[in-house]
Amino acid sequence: MSVLERILVMGITGSGKSYQWLTIARSLKNTNAVFRCIDTDNDIDYMLGTQFQDLLPENGGNVYVIRACDWPEYKTAIRWFNKTLSKEEEAKLDKNQLEAYKKPTNSNDWLIIDKINNAWSAVQDYFVNGVHQEDIGEYFLRIRKELKTRGDIGKSGQKITSITLESIDGWKDWPVINKLYGDFIKEIVYKSRCHIYAATDVDEIDKKEKDPEILSLFGDLRIKPSGQKKLGGQFHSIFLMIPGSNKRLITTIKDRADREHMKKVPLFNMFLQYLVAKAGWTNTMVDEEILEEAVTEEN
Repeated sequence: MSVLERILVMGITGSGKSYQWLTIARSLKNTNAVFRCIDTDNDIDYMLGTQFQDLLPENGGNVYVIRACDWPEYKTAIRWFNKTLSKEEEAKLDKNQLEAYKKPTNSNDWLIIDKINNAWSAVQDYFVNGVHQEDIGEYFLRIRKELKTRGDIGKSGQKITSITLESIDGWKDWPVINKLYGDFIKEIVYKSRCHIYAATDVDEIDKKEKDPEILSLFGDLRIKPSGQKKLGGQFHSIFLMIPGSNKRLITTIKDRADREHMKKVPLFNMFLQYLVAKAGWTNTMVDEEILEEAVTEEN
């Protein structure tokens, strides 16, 4: 494929965000495509150990995982992907992570960030820890107590609507936080020469939201991707995944101009239903057994 995919999927827990990128990895297992995953909530190892054991490297699979919780680990994960680790960091990799690190990255590969919204929380935690020398939860609790003593009136003299905005001091702090986060996201979205699939939770859109990009993309849904507010604008293809009792649904929020949108379509195999049917990929490389299973499930 000459076009590099930039896919963001959003949805609540259980909507299939992780499951579907793993079906893509399974569909491409017989090719040379390598899937390098930054796992931010320790869920992927369980899925690989149960439903997707065939994707484990020791079983001949093509999925490699590195975990990230705090902000320094996110930075390490990106250096792992970009092959710029120090010798000390390289020595800490497990066998599979080292194998993925040594494999050349090409345009058939995929970078997975599951879930990318956790990076935005991590960078704020990192900033508060570095500047205020306390855990972000304890810091917000202290600010909450201070606000209570003055009747929920902020530094500007106005009634407080967001403790986060009051706690992190506007023009002084947010540019620094956004710069830290921006350096991270730039390595993913703009510098990576492979396909990208990022998963995120969803948040309700505040009634006072005025950002035109958020309102244009997500206003009708009244929900938006969790995380940094510009996240939606950094991906070419955005999908909402919806859980159901016996089937999951997918709706296109935005996509490349030549691709047909989907609206609450039952989703069984994202590789076949989206990459092949909508994005023009070929299914000739897919194992016949996988094709038969997908057709059976859809019917």
